[in-house]
Amino acid sequence: MLIDYHIHTYLCKHADGAPEEYVETAIMRGISEIGFSDHCPLPVGFDSKYRMTVDQFPIYRMMVSDLKRRFPGIKIRYGLEVDWVDGRMDEVFGTLDNETFDYLIGSVHYTDDFPFDNPDFADKWNEKDFIRKVWNRYFELLLEMVQSGKFDIIGHFDLPKKFGYYPSSMDKIRKMVKNIFKAAAKNNMAVEINTAGLRKPVRELYPSLEILRMANEAGVKLVLGSDSHTPAEIAANFAEAVELAKSAGYDKICSFNQRKCTLVPLG
Repeated sequence: MLIDYHIHTYLCKHADGAPEEYVETAIMRGISEIGFSDHCPLPVGFDSKYRMTVDQFPIYRMMVSDLKRRFPGIKIRYGLEVDWVDGRMDEVFGTLDNETFDYLIGSVHYTDDFPFDNPDFADKWNEKDFIRKVWNRYFELLLEMVQSGKFDIIGHFDLPKKFGYYPSSMDKIRKMVKNIFKAAAKNNMAVEINTAGLRKPVRELYPSLEILRMANEAGVKLVLGSDSHTPAEIAANFAEAVELAKSAGYDKICSFNQRKCTLVPLG
């Protein structure tokens, strides 16, 4: 069974295609279940160039509801990709706690005020000691996010590798990853294999095989996501994702419904 839980819409301002095209492509490719998880519009003013506005959020909710009604032959889930913004999450969940999501993906795209995965700022990676600082801060924020207990899925786990920059030593990162997965297992979270990494300069799935094995050893569940921003990207490179998952010891993935995970066979 294959499920794609990371799909964006035109509301995020950097995705193309009509919502129904994503669904139709999923059906054509034999995907049994999908989930829309566009970027959360909160906190207000955060990264507003790349996400819907608060006023558009009801449009997103109705869009997913309408697609569920129009396409009864495929399971469509209502999700959201939520950025962990240090110090402002009360504002975010003051609204989101009133929504009936099927799942929430927690992501980190900024180390404080630096959008580390934005190609417009990629030159900063060449500054002295910058790589180490970004990687360390990223995993500090990821641990805070996981410990909050507010999310169901960890999105694109090792995203700082996007442009191919790694710290000279990964020893501290491995220790941080171990603590993150311990907290994730405690909070019954899943980690995502995100295939978008194969479409980025690093040319590698998120996360690496080493990290995914650590997740499995810690008892962390698994989901698949294409991070689609066009209909053509639906379930992109899922064959490679399945191979990675099985190499890490996984044979099941999560199917979410109203924040509850049911394990289903992978593949």
